[in-house]
This record gives sequence, structure tokens and C-alpha cells, in this order.
Amino acid sequence: MMKKTTAVAVTISFAMALVISSCSPDSPKMQAKPDLTNEKVVKDNDYMVRDPKVDILFVVDNSGSMDAHQKNLAANVGRFISAFFNRISIDYHIGVLSTDMDGGITGKCCGRLIGSPLFIDKLTPGPEKDLAARLILGTVGSGTERSFDPVIAALSPPLDTTVNAGFLRPDAHLAVIFITDAEDQSKDSSVALYDHLLKIKGKREKILAYGAIIPSGFNDPQCGRDEYNKEPLLIEQFLSMTINKGTNIFNLCAPDFGDKLASVAEDLARQVSNTIYLSRAPIVSTLKVFYGTQEIPSDAEYGWSFDAELNAIHLGAKLELDPAQPDGTKIRVDFEAASYTQQ
Repeated sequence: MMKKTTAVAVTISFAMALVISSCSPDSPKMQAKPDLTNEKVVKDNDYMVRDPKVDILFVVDNSGSMDAHQKNLAANVGRFISAFFNRISIDYHIGVLSTDMDGGITGKCCGRLIGSPLFIDKLTPGPEKDLAARLILGTVGSGTERSFDPVIAALSPPLDTTVNAGFLRPDAHLAVIFITDAEDQSKDSSVALYDHLLKIKGKREKILAYGAIIPSGFNDPQCGRDEYNKEPLLIEQFLSMTINKGTNIFNLCAPDFGDKLASVAEDLARQVSNTIYLSRAPIVSTLKVFYGTQEIPSDAEYGWSFDAELNAIHLGAKLELDPAQPDGTKIRVDFEAASYTQQ
């Protein structure tokens, strides 16, 4: 029996098994078990409603070799802000950490968010100027650059409920952006970092990561890696674990650094706001997507498309949302779920 539902996500392979089994009168009775850990959509009557949120951590190397790189980052952060803000409305938190876990002489260390207030959000006036100022951390931090450890510390007790309280939200994506010219020297491994973030977020699609680094195989005496030359880099190993792997690394010394930083923002916004993971495998012919009273067409570029592998709706890059819709309007998806019950 086909019915409309908003129970939470089942895998496409399971849904296919249901459809195939339904062709046989001898099929056993089966019922999809709700997965209540998916927080990317919220229940609202008979619809799946999109409420995009993301918590972004810039992890910036503040050791002695980073002066020019920090200034270049701050000078181009406007490209990041513009590209990010020009996408569908996203509820964001942006925080900054240093790679210093040894105390330093500035207090900018050890997993504590830097700046006041502790993070930038939609209510922050002049976010571009504010973020640029936070990213200039100076170069008196520890020469033992740890990119992984401060992230774990920032999102773990006691910091997550004390000095960093309010930054991390359970229903938001988490994006980590590493800015460093050094190999990671953390006590925790790349696997340990990924496992920690997965435990926090529950779903791998909620974890995004990027790296402005000196990548493996890059050999330029004018822009060398600081001290360590392991191949492949531990940061590269971590970046290969995330759902946006393959396009999430760029060269810290790239002449088009601003363009690369803008591309990070565009990909981040696309991952967060342009992909809607459905609660159940749908009957594709029943899928309808709305933005308020605006019905969005089925079109890969100007509307939406369905991704059977991810059981998700992708919104097209050229989609134009109706500006006449009220503030706070959300994308919603209406569909009938593919399920059956044997009599």
C-alpha cells in the first residue's frame, strides 16, 4: 500500500528491495524502521522542510612562518563571505581557532574560540571586517602546529559547554577549514578526528572539511612546507574521509587564492543548502518541491533533480527563488514514500 509519510530516512537499496519484493504474493510482511537521528529535515505536517544551518570553524596556523599567509587570507575573506552569502539563506555560526595547543603568550590557544563575541552569526554587523580581524592571529603561537587537536578540544567537554558554549548546534552541519603551511603534529590522528566529529554529528553528510595547505607533490622553494614533509599529509588523509572529498584541497600559495577561497564558500553553501536528504525512498513521480507558494520545477539547472544513490533532492545552481516570499520561508518537499504492507 502506498502512503504519504514523513518518517525519517531509509536507504535506497532497502527501498529497492521493498519494491522488488512487492511483486511477489509470498513476500513477507516488512515495515521500514524510522531513523530518528537524521536532523537535516524537520517534520511539518505532511512535508519535509529544509532548514539549512552550518557551524564553520577556521583553524589557522599561528606559528612563525604564517604572517604573509594570514594577511593573504584576511585580504581575501571578503570573497568567501560574498560567495557564501549569495546562496540560499543559511543560518551560520563562524568561529576561529589557532593551531597552538601549548598555551602561547597571547592566550589564542588550546581549542578556545578567538574573538568577542565568540563567533559570527547572521546578526553580526559587518561580518567581513569582523572575520578578517579574527583571522590575523599573529605568529607567536607554538611551532608544534596541531590542526586536529584544537578542533577536538573545542567541541568536547569542558570547552563546548563553557567558554565555547553556543557555537555547536546539534541540528547544523559542521565545516572545518584548515589554513596551514605545516604537517599536522597533533596527538590525535586523522581517523580519531573524523570519528570524533561523526560521533558528534551522527551523519557523515553533516561533516564537511577543506584545506588551504601546501599539498603533497608541491615543490616550490618560494613557498615551502614548514618543517615536516611526510607524504601523504595527515591533513590530506582526513580531507579524503569527508563527503566532499576530491575538491576540498587547494594550495595555500595559489596565485588565485581569492578565487579558491570563494570556491570553498560556494561548495560549502551548495552542500549545506542545495542538497535535501529525504526521510524515505520516494515514489519519484510524486515528488514536488516548493518554496512557499512557489512550485520549483523538475530541472537540474533551474529547479531540482532527484539523486537515487543519496536519496536526496539537489537544487539547481541557476534556481531563482521568488523574492516575494516572506522572510523565513523554507524549501519543502512533498512525496509519497515507497512502502507496502502485506495483507
